[in-house]
Amino acid sequence: MKRDTRWIIGILVLAALIRIALWLQPLHLPANDEVEYLTVARDLLSGKGWSFYERYHWLRAPLYPLWLAGSLWLAGGDVWLAALPNIALSVLNVYLVYRLSQAIGDTLNPVVHRLAAFITAILLTNATFAALYMSETLFTTLFSAALWLLLAWRQRGARWPDWRIFVAGGLWGLALLTRSMPLYFTLVVVGWIGVVAAGHWHTLLRRPATILIGVIFAITALAVVAPWTIRNCLSYRSCILIETGLSYNLWAFNEPREDMATIFRVLEQIPDPSERAAYATARGLERLREDPAIMLRKLWPNWLAIWRVKAIQDRFLLTDYRADPPPLLFLTALMFDDLLYGCIAVGGVAAMVYAAIRKRAPAILFVLWLSYFIAVSLVTHGEGRYRHFIFCALIPYAARAWLVLPNLRRLSRPALAGSLVVAAIVGLSILIAYHWEYAWHGAGRSVWRLQGDLARATGDLSRAIAAYRQALAVQPTPDGYLALGHVLRAQGDSDGAIAAYRAAVRSNILYPLPYVHLGDILRERGDESAARQSYRPQYVSEQTLLDLAWRETSPVAQPVIDVGGGLDFGYLHGFYPAESLAGSSARWTGAVARIRLPATVRMVRLRVAALRPDAPVKGHICVEGNCQVFRLGIEWRWLIVSLPPVTMGEGLREIELRVVPWSAPDGRALGMVVDVVETR
Repeated sequence: MKRDTRWIIGILVLAALIRIALWLQPLHLPANDEVEYLTVARDLLSGKGWSFYERYHWLRAPLYPLWLAGSLWLAGGDVWLAALPNIALSVLNVYLVYRLSQAIGDTLNPVVHRLAAFITAILLTNATFAALYMSETLFTTLFSAALWLLLAWRQRGARWPDWRIFVAGGLWGLALLTRSMPLYFTLVVVGWIGVVAAGHWHTLLRRPATILIGVIFAITALAVVAPWTIRNCLSYRSCILIETGLSYNLWAFNEPREDMATIFRVLEQIPDPSERAAYATARGLERLREDPAIMLRKLWPNWLAIWRVKAIQDRFLLTDYRADPPPLLFLTALMFDDLLYGCIAVGGVAAMVYAAIRKRAPAILFVLWLSYFIAVSLVTHGEGRYRHFIFCALIPYAARAWLVLPNLRRLSRPALAGSLVVAAIVGLSILIAYHWEYAWHGAGRSVWRLQGDLARATGDLSRAIAAYRQALAVQPTPDGYLALGHVLRAQGDSDGAIAAYRAAVRSNILYPLPYVHLGDILRERGDESAARQSYRPQYVSEQTLLDLAWRETSPVAQPVIDVGGGLDFGYLHGFYPAESLAGSSARWTGAVARIRLPATVRMVRLRVAALRPDAPVKGHICVEGNCQVFRLGIEWRWLIVSLPPVTMGEGLREIELRVVPWSAPDGRALGMVVDVVETR
């Protein structure tokens, strides 16, 4: 095996390990466009087609929802497992950057290509998005592969015919069906292909037939897009080429007089996406005619937004975006996301502009793409996550910039001066746009929290308490109070722990986790009234608390669980919020439900019923893999189950209930109803 092959295999393994490590965290709360994509994918699997966009504010490009639907189908509907195909694409993107770097062809140094792949592998932006249900990773794969084939075609002499032009066109069309942003850039690529085929733009004027190669590329791309366009023409009152996001942007991001909630509501009341797009376009143009200076006022904010490292939801994979990122992950992100991104942007722009001034065709193509990306972002709106569109161009040149630093004297001074000016503008913009306060407070908080975690792990609770208090002094957050409460509780200071949990609640009343821990400790102390109140907050759903309590707490074993009585949190999993059912306060289960019981229990009785239209039903009660069949009718009955003995006499054990569910009118998949669980 060649040395270079061993290197790239090692880098790909590293990329996979980083992405899998992030993916192995608890399932994150859907962020930004994920909610939309997951909903559409589930609609596609259930046979509802694209009906979601009859009530949404735009029509989205179709390929990523189809990809996600396929991923969900392969994963059997498991959202967590459905991220694995996206992770595989993210690892493939590392290899594509490696091949792109080779195809640029301006250096024989293999270290440059390995460095480009290594940067792509460790950049946390890429690794995080691998586990997000967002279109950026798929777009990057298709777009990077198309660019690679175009550069490979040029590197092999720009001959005709060549299969690479057709495949690149097909991949370009698929990229457009993922995100339509490069649509008009296709014309630029057509011209670039013609110039490359002719050898020089002067030659192109004498041999205009070479432009036909670029036209064939464009026709191939549009042929891939055509079925979706035809479908739209047949489905709506007027044709939509790919999507209607630009129309929405025209209204929503040009200082509209309406707030965003009103814009959403108005657009979602127009069922036909083509009419919706026409209406949004009309409103946006109307606003621009009223005040044309809007376009000037938005240039600077959008310019900063392009380069900003933004502290938004998709920056970290968190179960709740009101939580603090794990301390080590936050500190790592400052280096391998923020700092690394700044180096990529400045170095990549400098090397790319230098090569373009030296009239190197790949750099000219990438500079044109970067310029197009910036122009579109300036006149519409910019977001930090959109930089996924340009990483494939920036990273190969960033690797060149870093390696050429010792040899700056050998470079062309005029070209170097021009590239450094452009890079300095980009670097200054990054510094201006950077969220310094967020990083400073987050770093200080994370350093102290990390010290507290290490002290707690070694049993030094007093030192842990001191470190957690220091973290709160730097930045008081709900998770900071929770960490302090946990260690005070472990030390036996229940009053201090309750005070810390209450402080966590006050610091963000929308964050559900503090309610779970406060309710658990109040219930353990016997303050049932206060515990019930904590488990029924005004601003957090009961379902969220049920799920969190199971995952985050290990409650004291109870001989009787009054299911639905307000104190059953932490003992139940796979249950729905409490309801008044057949004269009792009880809970529906889903298809599979689990109940925690004292480890010493030898017998359990459950008061259950099948309050459903297809009763009687058959189900199973499973204990440690051994299952017993039961049948339930409409009436309440007691199920009695004997449990095998256990060697350990402390803690909790579980039983599992399995029932084939039925679909309720509200969309829930309901199994059976459980009222009381008694143990002996």
